[in-house]
Amino acid sequence: MAEEKKNVERTRQLFEEMASTGSPQPLLDLLAEDAVYKLSLPQGTPLSGEFRGRRAISDYFGLVDELLEVQEVHTWDFVGNGKQVIVLGEERFVVRKTGKQCRSEFAFVLDFRDGEIARVLVIEDLSGLVEAHAAVSGRMASRASG
Repeated sequence: MAEEKKNVERTRQLFEEMASTGSPQPLLDLLAEDAVYKLSLPQGTPLSGEFRGRRAISDYFGLVDELLEVQEVHTWDFVGNGKQVIVLGEERFVVRKTGKQCRSEFAFVLDFRDGEIARVLVIEDLSGLVEAHAAVSGRMASRASG
């Protein structure tokens, strides 16, 4: 089987297993030790920025669980071009801090190296999370100035 098809199938199985178990462990098991996980999320939330290395990425998923209640994940396309696989889908989640229910389409871009995931870029609208943290920061700033 060509490398492109292997990585697409590997990714499809990974997302199916994560959806059925509700656990990020299948992804963590496929990460390279020096993997990078990055979200397209403005600064100001605990999930902003890059997470480098398996341990930091594992800690990231702990933060996700503290901040969001993921209710449903649905994927509809897996596209590969050799060492890169793009996953398109959507998820429904609740921002724990505000109770706000959100629905967001996403694109995951996974870069493979020697059968392991070396980099993940998540492109998703997480504005509900950003708003929750901006509201808290804004209240704290107004208390400090008032």
